[in-house]
Amino acid sequence: MEIIAGEWWESGSWWQFAITITASLAVGALAAWATMRSNNPKRKVAWWVQSNTPLVGEQFAGGNLSVHFVGVSVANPRIVELLIANDGRRDITAGMFHNGEAIRFDFEADVCTVLDLTTSPSGSLPPSTNTGAWTIRATETSGESWLEIAPCLLRRGQLVTVTVLIDGDEKPVRCTRFPLVDVEVASVPPGSRSRALTGAIADAVLHHIGR
Repeated sequence: MEIIAGEWWESGSWWQFAITITASLAVGALAAWATMRSNNPKRKVAWWVQSNTPLVGEQFAGGNLSVHFVGVSVANPRIVELLIANDGRRDITAGMFHNGEAIRFDFEADVCTVLDLTTSPSGSLPPSTNTGAWTIRATETSGESWLEIAPCLLRRGQLVTVTVLIDGDEKPVRCTRFPLVDVEVASVPPGSRSRALTGAIADAVLHHIGR
């Protein structure tokens, strides 16, 4: 009996059987995954800060170089580039903004104005933005610390870049209001979480092999 079992185990028939079963399970899993994706299309918005840069370096502190906005000097001017992407599998419509509320980002510093607003790919429409009122009293200025993205159509794969002039120190940008219904939000560039997960799995495998 031992000889028969050994011959069967070592024969090519066993390995062919095992490969066939494995391939069938893989195909079935892929088919189930594809069906689930088609029946449950995910909507997702990713946002992140591309850059947060002072306009006046320390070497020019003390009045040697200054930035003026609407005729008044900005004490601590910075340029913040905020990116917002539809990273999901379907379009996001304006009707998905609950009660017509806007997405709000807070910079923890006075927002002077939106310097530039671009969108890609070609043909996609840029959203409207709101930064609140910029107030000037004599030589004193003040503004709200937030930027709002009004309800809009965000096409699948659309990327919106908002360049903002702020007056203040560098602080983490926060999304303080995200009123979209059934839409996932992530504060990292698209693909970052997948790369991090892949790296963690690879590290775990290498650690297991090295044991």
